[in-house]
Amino acid sequence: MPKLSLFSNNFPDFFIVERSGDVDISKIETDEDRRNATFEWTGPALDFGETGRLVRATLPLGFCLRIDALEGFRVVGKFFTGIIDPDVAEEVREDSTFVLERAEIDPNQASFRSVRFPDRFLRHRDFHLFAEPVNTPGELQDACFRIAPPLSSEA
Repeated sequence: MPKLSLFSNNFPDFFIVERSGDVDISKIETDEDRRNATFEWTGPALDFGETGRLVRATLPLGFCLRIDALEGFRVVGKFFTGIIDPDVAEEVREDSTFVLERAEIDPNQASFRSVRFPDRFLRHRDFHLFAEPVNTPGELQDACFRIAPPLSSEA
């Protein structure tokens, strides 16, 4: 699985980070920040059109980026490897699966469209990550991410 970090196209010093269940974009200042900003793409390849999930590539392992529809479509870090109930496991899988697409505002960069909610893309708003429809140039910019090598060498 490809390891990567993702930084905001319009805030290039801000990377997607998962910290104890909270998912935001943030400046990277410490080794812990680098670990929190390092993910694996579970798709067969890191190619546009592929479907996969973004999961933590460093400790604590077993967390994926999941859309929480009950929290206003906020994206959260969800521990998924220990889910015993198959219905809950399937729901988490559906809520955390994305299609890697060319960003509309910059086709050389990436956007992540939800499979379960196909009108919604990962985007940052107020430095938090959400899954929302994107239409205006500002929203499209907020849904555009640049794929970078993993920030943590522990990955």
